Amino acid sequence: MAIPVVTLLITSLLIGLQLFLTFQVIGRRRQAKVAIGTADSDELSRTVRAHGNFTEVTPIFLISLLILELVDSYLWWVAILGILFIAGRILHARSILVVEAQRGSYSLRVAGMMLTLIPLAMSAVSGVVWVVWNLS
Repeated sequence: MAIPVVTLLITSLLIGLQLFLTFQVIGRRRQAKVAIGTADSDELSRTVRAHGNFTEVTPIFLISLLILELVDSYLWWVAILGILFIAGRILHARSILVVEAQRGSYSLRVAGMMLTLIPLAMSAVSGVVWVVWNLS
């Protein structure tokens, strides 16, 4: 069995983003002097949600990506899904943490969610296609 190097790289990059978002929450909590909750702080709420949303969708995507790579899906396809997902997570976090706080525009967040949900859906479809194709 080959080592899933594409998933390893994508996971490593996403861990970097997870750490960045975690440290953003820690910093905002210290700034607001809030240990639990958000104390009605818009800035802290945004930071907590950016981190929370990342944490909610990333694990299932990485599981699906790993399985696709382990069943010998095309590595270029696994890489494209991973790159799009990373781009989506960065756009989403940037939108919540910076753009919306400054301008109130949600278009970047929508783009980020699309670049998150499309690779997630495509990984699910790819899994079904692989099973049907290989079990026929």
